[in-house]
Amino acid sequence: MGLLVLIVIGLYVTVVVAYATGGDGGGADNREPKANGALVYLDIDAVSGEDFSLQTRASVYAGTDLIDGNGDLRQDLTVEVTPAASANSLTFARGTQLSSLPVTLYADGDIRDWPFDSYRAPSLTVRVFAGSGDARIAVPTEVAVTDSMSSWTVDTTDTEDGSREALDVRVSRAGATIAFGIAMCVVLAVLPICTLFVSIQTLRRRKQFLPPIVTWFAVMLFAVLPIRNLFPGSPPIGSWVDYTVVLWVVMGLALSLVFYVTAWWRQGP
Repeated sequence: MGLLVLIVIGLYVTVVVAYATGGDGGGADNREPKANGALVYLDIDAVSGEDFSLQTRASVYAGTDLIDGNGDLRQDLTVEVTPAASANSLTFARGTQLSSLPVTLYADGDIRDWPFDSYRAPSLTVRVFAGSGDARIAVPTEVAVTDSMSSWTVDTTDTEDGSREALDVRVSRAGATIAFGIAMCVVLAVLPICTLFVSIQTLRRRKQFLPPIVTWFAVMLFAVLPIRNLFPGSPPIGSWVDYTVVLWVVMGLALSLVFYVTAWWRQGP
């Protein structure tokens, strides 16, 4: 019993500390685009493991040479993001102001590895062109990847894609999210441990058979799915956690019920 209490306290401290040290938001970003260039922010706001994609919003800021005194574009501006699952070209017409638009990125990963799954968008390139048609020219472009997600961490690495500069973007679950998922797995594992202890003691005639406990076993069995649905990220059925935790929890609870019914049969008149 003392060991179980220590485990619970340890998990509590781990989850709280991981959440409290999850990050400080990175501070203010005071970057400005070059006078003849553009600054593009790719803000990752959602991860879709089942669709192998990252949902982002592209916010574009143009240099002073590309806009007039009212902040309107002097000529058409096109932003190309590759590889992208959605339309990889964003066009802002001459005489309009820049705004943020959604962009969906391809990402490699496997949600079945939850809660240790991570996703990678390799060789991400962002290019900005001023003008249209044959008169279109590339302008100097700076790219910044940010995120609006509290349960994920985003890391970027500069790389090269042929002759172009590119970014490797890696998204993984935050430590607090992983700790929360493990804590929920521990909660599930405790259920069959308790029910097996009660049923085995009753089967060995060390404890009295009490019919209402059968209902308790059934309640524990039906509690598995609601607890699993609390897993952050909602991993699909068939993830490794189902084979290593959930399946054995269900089997343990069902076995407890069988043991208790057997005890009823043996102790009955």
